[in-house]
Amino acid sequence: MAKDTGKGRGKHLRVVGKEDKLTAKQEAFAVQVAKGAMLSEAYRDCYSADSMRDSTIWSEACKLAQNPKVATRIKAIQADMEADRRTIERRRSEWILKRLTDEAETAETDGARIRALELLGKSLTVSMFTDRIEQTDTTERTATDIEADLRKRLDRLMGGD
Repeated sequence: MAKDTGKGRGKHLRVVGKEDKLTAKQEAFAVQVAKGAMLSEAYRDCYSADSMRDSTIWSEACKLAQNPKVATRIKAIQADMEADRRTIERRRSEWILKRLTDEAETAETDGARIRALELLGKSLTVSMFTDRIEQTDTTERTATDIEADLRKRLDRLMGGD
């Protein structure tokens, strides 16, 4: 079985033993499923399923996805993909903030500097110019009460009042 490295770094990284290795077909199936493919389509692509009935393919694909080693691998691939997505998102945000900061400091016109500062202020890391709605009414209401209130508000907005 896989052993945790125990170092506190890269919690999704594990030491993989021979008993944890997937076959090439299992790995290809796990990659396709992790990327969003339907189980049956991934099975058809990775295994010789031309002569199999659809019901058999669905059954075998489901069994394969429930195999503990395959399921663990699918989750690990998805975790890696999510970590990559977060890294790209963070780098993009940092790049935009750096460019806006540069623009705010070096823009040729006052308008461009002010706009850059405004966008910096609206950024998620600063959040100076965000609209905040505070709800002071904490009374319990039923779904019917909420629906009636929403209908009244919609009527007012639509000019029915």
